Amino acid sequence: MVKFKRAALQRFVNLREKSAPPVFVGRNSLVKEILTVARTTGEERVGIPGNTMVVQGAPGAGKSSLLSYLTLQNTKDNAPKTLHISSIELEEQLSDVLLAIAALGRTPKSKLKHLALKTAKSVGSLAILDSIGLADITAVNVTALFRSHEIETIGSLHKAFPVDQWDAPVIVAVDEAQNLPRGRESRQARFLRSLHEAVTKLPLSLVLAGLGDTQSRLRAMGLTQGVQACALGCFTADETQILMRRWCAYFGIEVGSQQNQIDVLIAPTDGWPRHVHWAQQALAETLLELDVDGRLDQIDDWTRIYDRSNRLRYAYYDTQFSEEMTASCKLVGRVMLAVDKANSDGAGKTFGEIKDLVTMYQGHQPGSEWMMPGGYDENLFVTHLIHCGVLQRRSMNPDDHVMTCPIPSFQSYIIKRGGFDVPRDFAS
Repeated sequence: MVKFKRAALQRFVNLREKSAPPVFVGRNSLVKEILTVARTTGEERVGIPGNTMVVQGAPGAGKSSLLSYLTLQNTKDNAPKTLHISSIELEEQLSDVLLAIAALGRTPKSKLKHLALKTAKSVGSLAILDSIGLADITAVNVTALFRSHEIETIGSLHKAFPVDQWDAPVIVAVDEAQNLPRGRESRQARFLRSLHEAVTKLPLSLVLAGLGDTQSRLRAMGLTQGVQACALGCFTADETQILMRRWCAYFGIEVGSQQNQIDVLIAPTDGWPRHVHWAQQALAETLLELDVDGRLDQIDDWTRIYDRSNRLRYAYYDTQFSEEMTASCKLVGRVMLAVDKANSDGAGKTFGEIKDLVTMYQGHQPGSEWMMPGGYDENLFVTHLIHCGVLQRRSMNPDDHVMTCPIPSFQSYIIKRGGFDVPRDFAS
């Protein structure tokens, strides 16, 4: 029996939902594809043109968790390394991103350790280097050598650090990619295109994670041919069960005779990763009470755990239901009711057809809540719904352009906010 990890569970509660999860499940085929491309670049000792993978998903789909999981491979033998950065770091600290790529690629795995963020060393702006867990930057003699060259592009990086000096291939993983600046001629756009097109002989691959319109933002930056895309959605029922079982085992939680109560707690989450996290948080808060101390059989009131999980989930709905959606709640509710009916009938609605629905129902009845907010047209309004997690491509199959709501319970909430009855087969 594993001892109850009170301190670790308290840290889980304190860090909240944006932190890397202690247990990672699912996404197996996607992880395998990303790692296979990266390993191939290592075997070939050169980048592969069109190596880019785009991971799209609504807020809370687990995009950041996926990138964090990839960084866990950094110390494993025969595995690629991953540099996990934000779009802000790429936009504001490109020189340090290049340095981090070089440092990570050249540093032997024996000298790497996976660490949480710590205070940046006083060697320029090197917080990115700290985030990748370098045990000792100076030991690999990268920083001084890097600073002695004028390195502003992947091409100049290759000249300073040729491929025979690299210990392993590197995956450059950019989070919140939907926020990257538009335009083909920015330094960031040229940097991403050089990775995607493998213009230099370095073992690099690219993963870009963002909201449902990330791929269109990348096309505007010039990344077109060969970009592979994947949509993240809910966990399957089996994956959710596995996650909860491993989560309990990780923290040394005694399940006892309470498995059915766990199932009841998880059922309303739809398997949506962030909602599952909040169910775990609600449970963790009770497990930390001294008279419970990690033993589920000692919980005498599961109702308050269910209520706490529901409150956290509904807070997500309120957050994602933007001011614009609130102002147009009847219009949004009626549009999503039509989207649901189309999906139930098997036909579905594309981005353009949802724009047509907005046009059709705008002003359908008197009142401002039937109108789009000021400054919006149909295109901007549907794009806004994508950013709020209301809509997402059903799949990344090139022939499938149908949009759905990735979280059934959120769609139910939206329809109710508009004042409409939710279809019977809908999640509540």
